[in-house]
Amino acid sequence: MAIWLVTLLGAGVDNAWAQAQTPAKEEPTLGWSNSTDLSLVVKGGNSQALTLGFANKLKHVWKDARFESEVSGLRSDTSDDHFFVLDSGIVFPVGGAPSNPATSLVKPSPTLDAENYLIRGGYEKNFTPAFFWNTGFSWDRNDDAGIQNRYIAHAGVGNRWADSQRRRFATSYGVSYTDRALKEPDPEKDRRFAGARLGWDYTERFNAGTTFDSSFATNINLADVGDYSISTTNAVSVSLNSKISLKVSLQWLFENEPALETDLDVVAYVVLLNPDGIPSSGDERYQTQASGSTKIVLGSANARKDKLDSIFRTALVIKF
Repeated sequence: MAIWLVTLLGAGVDNAWAQAQTPAKEEPTLGWSNSTDLSLVVKGGNSQALTLGFANKLKHVWKDARFESEVSGLRSDTSDDHFFVLDSGIVFPVGGAPSNPATSLVKPSPTLDAENYLIRGGYEKNFTPAFFWNTGFSWDRNDDAGIQNRYIAHAGVGNRWADSQRRRFATSYGVSYTDRALKEPDPEKDRRFAGARLGWDYTERFNAGTTFDSSFATNINLADVGDYSISTTNAVSVSLNSKISLKVSLQWLFENEPALETDLDVVAYVVLLNPDGIPSSGDERYQTQASGSTKIVLGSANARKDKLDSIFRTALVIKF
């Protein structure tokens, strides 16, 4: 059974590769095109949240060249938990608490929780129908990942394995220059560096109404190959009519050497041990617990952020 499955999978891969190598009969659509993705999530009631997503892709295709630009952003505002605050003017002893004090319920307004922005542009020109050179730039900000501003310029060459109205698949390889500003200074990471860049772009139109898009790009610091980043997005669009589509996408943003997160509280949950039972006799000790009990802050420390961020989007796409 396992051999039969492997044989079928292998045949499918070989067939897909053979189709990619077969010269396409349809020519790609030439001229300008534009698509705009819009997403909005609003929540009210016991908690408040507002998430806005926007992306605009502008493209021009010539017979022997292509220009693409993209502007995208994601911003999420959420409110903290509700809490009670004591009314002003209440007096109570140190170490104690007032009895049945007058309070007011506070419902905090939404504040910035996450933001992610990208601006990029690229141009490619054919040497031959299957081989091209390209150049481009990008700027991005990822607040949660600790990236305040990152500028990347790149240039290189690539292969176009398929280019038709039904399927486009291209791979690219080149060099880059990166200038980045992190939210927290990091002595272990270079601010500016020369790098290597690898990527692909793949589009498959399964039928008149369904399209799959996949993009991948990695940027590697040549002076420290462990310092690299990856951005990849996979998306499926379903057309409602010639101008409007519904789209779902999953984006992964990976930093192999993530940014620093500084001044994190070192917290202990403790119970007080008093062997002789006499208060303030000097033999009292704290014993840590896994959770609960009394919470004390012992100081602060630094840590690195998570390597992987994932962004799942549902959007309405408008084509012009």
